[in-house]
Amino acid sequence: MPIVARYAAEQVRAIAMPVGGIGTGCFALGGDGALLDWQLMSRPHRGWRPPYAHMLLRVQPAGMPPSLRVLESLHRLQLDADHGAAGALAGIPRMQPLGFEAAYPFGRALLHDPTLPLRVAIEAFNPLIPEATDDSSLPFGLLQVVLTNLSETPMEATLAFVLSNFIGDDGVQRDGRGNLVEFATAHGWRGVLMRKASAQRSPRWGEIALLCDDSNAVAARRWAFEERRAWGGDLLALIDTLLQQGVLLDAAPEQPCPPSDERSWRSSVCTRLHLPPNGEATARFLLAWWFPYRDLREIGWFQGEADGDSIVRNYYATRFAGALQVAEHVIPRLPELWTRTAQFVQSVIQAHTAPFAESALNCLAVLRSPTCFRLEDGTFCGFEGCSATTGCCHGSCTHVWNYEQATLALFPDLHRSMLEAHLRYGLMDDGAQRFRLDLPLGTNQRSLAAADGQMGLIMRVYQQYRRDGDLDWLRQFYPCVQQMLAFAWREGSWDADRDGVMENAQHNTYDIEFFGPNPMTGVWYLAALRAAAAMAEIVGDADFAAECHRLSEQGSAWLDTHLFNGEYYEQRVQTPAAPPHPATCTLKPIPDTLPYQMGKGCLIDQLTGQYKANRAQLGDLLPREHIVAALRAIYRYNFLPRMHEHYNNLRVYATGDEAGVVICTYPRGERPEQPPVYWAECWTGLEYMFARLLLDYGLREEALQVVRAVRARHDGTKRNPFNEPECGSYYVRSMAAWSLVE
Repeated sequence: MPIVARYAAEQVRAIAMPVGGIGTGCFALGGDGALLDWQLMSRPHRGWRPPYAHMLLRVQPAGMPPSLRVLESLHRLQLDADHGAAGALAGIPRMQPLGFEAAYPFGRALLHDPTLPLRVAIEAFNPLIPEATDDSSLPFGLLQVVLTNLSETPMEATLAFVLSNFIGDDGVQRDGRGNLVEFATAHGWRGVLMRKASAQRSPRWGEIALLCDDSNAVAARRWAFEERRAWGGDLLALIDTLLQQGVLLDAAPEQPCPPSDERSWRSSVCTRLHLPPNGEATARFLLAWWFPYRDLREIGWFQGEADGDSIVRNYYATRFAGALQVAEHVIPRLPELWTRTAQFVQSVIQAHTAPFAESALNCLAVLRSPTCFRLEDGTFCGFEGCSATTGCCHGSCTHVWNYEQATLALFPDLHRSMLEAHLRYGLMDDGAQRFRLDLPLGTNQRSLAAADGQMGLIMRVYQQYRRDGDLDWLRQFYPCVQQMLAFAWREGSWDADRDGVMENAQHNTYDIEFFGPNPMTGVWYLAALRAAAAMAEIVGDADFAAECHRLSEQGSAWLDTHLFNGEYYEQRVQTPAAPPHPATCTLKPIPDTLPYQMGKGCLIDQLTGQYKANRAQLGDLLPREHIVAALRAIYRYNFLPRMHEHYNNLRVYATGDEAGVVICTYPRGERPEQPPVYWAECWTGLEYMFARLLLDYGLREEALQVVRAVRARHDGTKRNPFNEPECGSYYVRSMAAWSLVE
């Protein structure tokens, strides 16, 4: 297994590595081996796990009594609960963590027990292969358990994977009626298939297959002691049965398992292993799932009629007829899928400095999280992040998705799909682009355009063309580019006087409007003009290309002359001379004193348009010496080696002795009474963007310090290395980290 990062035993508490395909849902491998965050049913639910979703180990050295362990640590138990330690299997001894090794999507939890001469490694895997989207979108997780005997005495062991049939129950909504469990096999693997007796058009209807690579594995649809639930009788029976018999047996192996009524059967798959002296043994478990439906209303992305049908079908479910078919497809291909993924991951590790490679690989967990999904026709959609049980900030939001580089680089078909959805359904008649896309597609209830979002979308069209080289595709969508850019020149819009400078209300990623010329949206505009000029030349539109070149040069000169203060670029705040276009502003009416302006501030985001232009090889948009000076100023003023003296009035993503890059500082004083809303926060997506710009202009050591600060904050001790929240978990902007290894 490739490794890019090792986390020590004291760093595993917060680790939860998502395991699952793109748009399929996922579960997570905890840093201590626990199976966490079961989010298979087409919506987020970080922190939830079924009543039973555990691996247990029975081990017996020759001539010694057997021991039973849960393959996870005490970290998972609430030891100070009102009635004693709370958590499933709380009374069974547990292992102790040794650490965690990872190179996403590979992860390995290392465990030991001080009383047993034994080490355990639990490895998780789901394929992630560039430009192989279907192979990277498979709804399964492979768990490989390696037992190592550290003694001269042979041992006999049993691995038991115990799992509740939780179909119908995702911890919030519950319908356990009609649950079935059947014996199942696939290519010699043996286990159980969980499903319901009748089909339902619900996100909680589907199938789960749990299989072991041991053809002699002992599967139990429902335990022989299933009825002994009162006063912990079932758990006592589980302990006694495993210690005495070594495996968990089925209640009635020769008879059909009746549908459960308002409760879920507990099932298991057990495999026996022999551990020679100083030797090892390995078992593999495959967990495959199939939940075909998604409810757009319950996940927070439905703009249809109040009583309209909000149920849609998942794309991955159209490829398979059930969980067992997923297993049939996957099992013969496991060696190939593993090798291709390992080759990709190893190529990243070998070519790049460890902090850059770790950030770039870990950020790909966003694609496998509930943040992203695909509609039945394959349309790729994404929230900004995930809240507790819903998506957070719907709409494939342009001014957030503009930052990420992973989908274009690795899965250009997904990038193209999202882009086309915006161009087909988000464009208004006057050229304004809805920065949040409505579902169902074509609903078109929202009518707000973001200046940075719209300019970034133009950039992404050009990047897609450069990636694919598809001239017919560019010709098809070039009129959309023209229309979006020309919207900036409409009355009341961003550049109504057509001088290459945005002046009027400019809604942006800080959920506010900037009024007056500023570097953040201004440089995005310069980048879009350059990209539009390039596309115009490619399709033979010389007049439009010439106009874009003129505006780009004129705007660049103006911004540099009027906004560069000798160290960095600042804003010239000005009340609009004309009413803003209705699609560009949320403030109605415009107040006399404009709130949330950056003014004299040093903004981390002042050169984001340059970051995107560099990815498209468009050259410097401003004088290079001033770009470098601004980057040095951001590092000097916004990068804080310690947050101990930093005052933050909103969300806290860095604190105490942690380091980070603050969004906006006021080194020359004159901080507005109401600075930009998120001015005091640290966002990893912006930090990665800034680090990439530092690399672009030869400031490598500064870039390393920035990325090391992010990694230190997400080192498993306090925060999950595979989840960098902003407005919600698994936040899309963090995928700007992929630019570090491009």
